[in-house]
Amino acid sequence: MKRARELLDAFIPWAGLVIGVIALGVVHQYGSDGVFNDCRAVSPGPLLAVAVLGLLICAGSAFASWRSGRGADSESRRVVAIISVGSAALFSFAILLAMIAAVVLPPCFQ
Repeated sequence: MKRARELLDAFIPWAGLVIGVIALGVVHQYGSDGVFNDCRAVSPGPLLAVAVLGLLICAGSAFASWRSGRGADSESRRVVAIISVGSAALFSFAILLAMIAAVVLPPCFQ
């Protein structure tokens, strides 16, 4: 149990970067697959639901990284946490752009 706690403690500063990019990738892939498979059957509702979930996950990982950076005892851990929070903010912006595109653009853009 102690080993798992040490691994989690080492991962937390990286959470915004790693989990944020995974959340962005899932949101992007869900939207791309839905439009590619049958663009007439895709409505903005499910796309927005997945994007909101991805945005919440990305924000949660940024918060975890921020908290670990605030209480960091080493400078390298603090730098990684700051970069991770900035990356999660960038990924959140990309998810917001996908949400806007789901609402504004028609499903079958021809």
